[in-house]
Amino acid sequence: MRNNQSIRPPFLRYIADHFPVTRKVLIDFKKTTWQILSFVILLWLYLVGKVVYWFYQKHLIPAFILKRCQYPITSFYSQSVTVLNLQRKNSINRLDLIELSLRNMRVKKTRTYITIGGMAIGIATIVFLVSIGYGLQQLVISRVARLDEMKQADITPQVGSKLKINDRTMADLKKITDISMVLPLISVVGRVSYQNSETDMAVYGVTADYLRQSAIKPIYGTLFASNDVVNKVSAIPQEEGQVAGASTKALPSQFTQGDTLGSVEFSINPLEWVRVRETASVNGKVLGYTKRTEGNNQGEETIGSAYEGVKSGTIGPDSKGNQAGIWLKAKVLLWEKKSCDKTKGDCEEGSYIVMRNTDGTQTQKEGYFAQLNVAIKGGIDTYQTDKNVLGASTDQSTKSGTLDFVNIASEGGIISPPTVKTVAVTTGGEKQAIVNRAMLKVLGIKETEALGKTFSTSFIVVGDLLDTPEQLQSAATTYKIIGITPDSRTPIFYIPFMDLRSLGISNYSQIKVVSQDQAALPKIRRQIEAMGYITHSVADTVSQINSLFSTARVLLTLLGMVALGVAALGMFNTLTVSLLERTREVGLMKAMGMKSSEVQELFLTESMMMGFFGGVFGIILGYAVGKVLSIGLSIFSIVRGAGFIDITYLPLSFIFVIIVLSLLVGLFTGIYPARRATKISALDALRYE
Repeated sequence: MRNNQSIRPPFLRYIADHFPVTRKVLIDFKKTTWQILSFVILLWLYLVGKVVYWFYQKHLIPAFILKRCQYPITSFYSQSVTVLNLQRKNSINRLDLIELSLRNMRVKKTRTYITIGGMAIGIATIVFLVSIGYGLQQLVISRVARLDEMKQADITPQVGSKLKINDRTMADLKKITDISMVLPLISVVGRVSYQNSETDMAVYGVTADYLRQSAIKPIYGTLFASNDVVNKVSAIPQEEGQVAGASTKALPSQFTQGDTLGSVEFSINPLEWVRVRETASVNGKVLGYTKRTEGNNQGEETIGSAYEGVKSGTIGPDSKGNQAGIWLKAKVLLWEKKSCDKTKGDCEEGSYIVMRNTDGTQTQKEGYFAQLNVAIKGGIDTYQTDKNVLGASTDQSTKSGTLDFVNIASEGGIISPPTVKTVAVTTGGEKQAIVNRAMLKVLGIKETEALGKTFSTSFIVVGDLLDTPEQLQSAATTYKIIGITPDSRTPIFYIPFMDLRSLGISNYSQIKVVSQDQAALPKIRRQIEAMGYITHSVADTVSQINSLFSTARVLLTLLGMVALGVAALGMFNTLTVSLLERTREVGLMKAMGMKSSEVQELFLTESMMMGFFGGVFGIILGYAVGKVLSIGLSIFSIVRGAGFIDITYLPLSFIFVIIVLSLLVGLFTGIYPARRATKISALDALRYE
């Protein structure tokens, strides 16, 4: 006894020692709960066993299934019944009690059908209303978002912010772990000319991957295949090392691991930890870990070994033919990666402990770390793979063919009135466009005849897309329609990203990032927002929809509980009245030797079985009514071209809750009649007329 007390929690041991009455109540409650739970499981197994046995008798079970499953199912059933039967000495068997209850219910068929039917109607009302709530939620979410969109976020600069979205932003985003794709978008105004009429409409410069990730599918034609984000055609000759008015910082033609490339400013991305090594090699000794500090830090870019399993930062073979990468050399504060208690001062995030010197100050050492999860200003960037930027070529490249990083030259603070400059779309090949229904309607082109037709357009570029105060307007360019999207609200069309980029646009309207999985998206968004940008995601809309429908389901459940309450009162009334009809029967059972407790269990068994059957039939009825309503609505939606609509859905967890609720209703409505039955005298009952 002492051992049992020693393993109890102190709170329960205190109650048991100081409140013996409470201890007895807890023991009785535990015992009663186990008796009810074991009986419910036994009743479930018994009924399922009866159904399986009926199928067996009718020879409806295939022979190969019967041969493989008969012995394990029979063994499981017999062992479970032995454990759950809980037969007491000189007391009726629980299975016999269940069979006697079923026999009594079959004798009074009308009363049984009415009681179960009332219970089923109450449960069906709850199931019908709540299934509509779940179904509408699923329907709205399926129309608002796809599974892929739950892994995406759109990035835009804050209003009034000096931050721009450009090549550097893309490079920084690609270094964030768990991001699989970074897709830019440029939005301008297009002045479309067709059959002597001009119309202004929105134009989006995107890649083919952007269209696919945005679920933009043409109803006619196809998507264009261009995924270029740098121009492969040099329309305007530039001096060596110059790109469209910008300066470049290039790698030397020959380099060796250990070479220093120059000083840079760097800032570690928020919420990220960086491993610091003793040498610029993946095999170098780990000195510790460091994280973001306020402001930009000074360091040096150094040639080291290539990163393990990561393309970013790799610059190709050095003069000795070994794969090389760009590392940062800097003096940084160090932490040790080790599980720790977050409540202690030196522990951060439960995984990093401050490394301290003998004098108690935090350790600060010079070390090397890879350019991963780090934003760099004024250094060599390696994320691009083409040799050209902004429509101009550069001859200063590494042996691996990677692009030299471009630093946009400043305007020197000179303020001048905006001027309009006319430029040409310098990308080669046939100009292709994907239009929507609204644009075709404005131009007066039939959908079935639109593919292959051409229109002329010029692009107007203003605002934050340029680093200069001038405005750009492209020369008129002819585009061929290769695809039509079903959108009929606002006239827009899509063209390859580089068609707009080649105009000299240096900043983007927004960027779409795609995470590797949905669970990683919140962390990615926090990191991006810490960089000063705004993120938008369909996940926010879905969260609001879930919150709205959660409240709606509660209200629908309360309405259904009213019907269930009426059904429970009807069941209580039926059981109470039936007790009066069965007074002589109760007296006869007691005269034959049945105990009062067994009579009570008999009545409780009948009430719980009625509640159970009422719950099962209620679920079937409520779900069936919901499906009929869905079919009726679908008839109208299919005629209007909206497809099939299903507004009912029942999760398994809700079905389980309904079954438990039905059993509880049966239990509580049967307690009073069962207690009254125990107080009936056998002699008085036999005299009762």
